[in-house]
Amino acid sequence: MSRDPIQKVEEIVKDAHDRVGKRTLPVLKHYPLIFSFLIVFSVAAILHGFELWADQIAFFEEYPSSLILFGIFMLFVTGMLYKSLEKM
Repeated sequence: MSRDPIQKVEEIVKDAHDRVGKRTLPVLKHYPLIFSFLIVFSVAAILHGFELWADQIAFFEEYPSSLILFGIFMLFVTGMLYKSLEKM
């Protein structure tokens, strides 16, 4: 029986995280404020970029509630995916 490819990817990512974490943890401990600002700025940049992109789509301008409904639907799909992967 073949291994689950998602589980294999998760193991690779965890292994890479553990190896990189040994080098980055001391830096994060010394400069927590700088990295906090960088993370907040990065999240804000992503959200603002998505907002600019969504503003260029005429359908979302005419029907902004459709974007909200699409987001709710995607959260529902994500939850169902989580449940199905958890059962595996």
